[in-house]
Amino acid sequence: MDSDRHRRVKTVLLIVIGFLLLILGMVIGLLLGSVINDHSPGSGKESSGAVVHILDDVSETGQSSSLSVPDKAGDDERMPASESLEESSGAQAETQTGSDMQSETQTDSDMQTETQAGSDAQEAADSGETPQDVLCIVLDPGHDDVCSRNHPDLGLNEQDLNLKIAKACRDELKTYEGVEVFLTREDGSCPDNGVGSDDVTGRTAYAESVGADLFVSIHNNATGLGYPSEANGAEVYISVYSAYTDESRKLGESILSELTSQVDLADRGVLTRIKPEKGYYDDGNVKDWYYLISTSVERGFPGIIIEHAFMDNPHDNELLKNDENLKAMGIADATGIAKYYGLEKK
Repeated sequence: MDSDRHRRVKTVLLIVIGFLLLILGMVIGLLLGSVINDHSPGSGKESSGAVVHILDDVSETGQSSSLSVPDKAGDDERMPASESLEESSGAQAETQTGSDMQSETQTDSDMQTETQAGSDAQEAADSGETPQDVLCIVLDPGHDDVCSRNHPDLGLNEQDLNLKIAKACRDELKTYEGVEVFLTREDGSCPDNGVGSDDVTGRTAYAESVGADLFVSIHNNATGLGYPSEANGAEVYISVYSAYTDESRKLGESILSELTSQVDLADRGVLTRIKPEKGYYDDGNVKDWYYLISTSVERGFPGIIIEHAFMDNPHDNELLKNDENLKAMGIADATGIAKYYGLEKK
């Protein structure tokens, strides 16, 4: 009898304990569910800083860069995420919103770039620089009233001959599309701040200031041995600098071809001349003899010198005394340049 009573009591206790454990388990389950729900990304109860951190991680993986959009000032701050997004449709809406914002930012960026380009073009126009899609040629009439080559015994002033040829060349080049032409001087003034032959680098400095693609120094020759000399004809000096040599040689040949066909001048060829005392270019070549050429290289564009005729040669001297021949020389220079660059007439 006692044994049966003990068994019943034990059974009741077990049932009560089981019931209590069941209730306790349900309570714990509810509590855990509430905690998990409170901390889920779509619940809206997490701090905005934590959400931004999650979006940063997504952005860094490259899977959804549209979720982080820089502001228009260009700093590194991220756009804050919405706190009312749902886990599925809400996340999709945020991605779409981020994409729209990115497109808007891109549009702003494009407008900014276009505005900057227009500003740069205006700035270039104001400063005398040439837009990048236009070939900029600087013509340098060699010498001037300070650094003169006056030969009264020959009836010639080289600085005047050079200026007439350069102006004719400029006028002819202006008849072509896509080219802008500058002269280092329009009269007898010195482009080198009056320093003259001691420093000709002011000419290439001016060329650099207007964005030159090519520097052409226009001269006439003399042997220095007195009249009459046997040397006659035209020649072109170019740089030995490897980046410019081949193209400058082709340009020189094009100019000489026109000079010898339009004017009665001999073709003395395309030449180079170096001066070891000046040192070396960055490509290892000894620098060019003429500063007009070497400083062009150092300033980032090819420079050439055209020697049109020999003032102390009887044949060439007679040619140089005729303004029509000087004009023809300038037109020949321009035609040779235009043919090399493939320029078309307006």
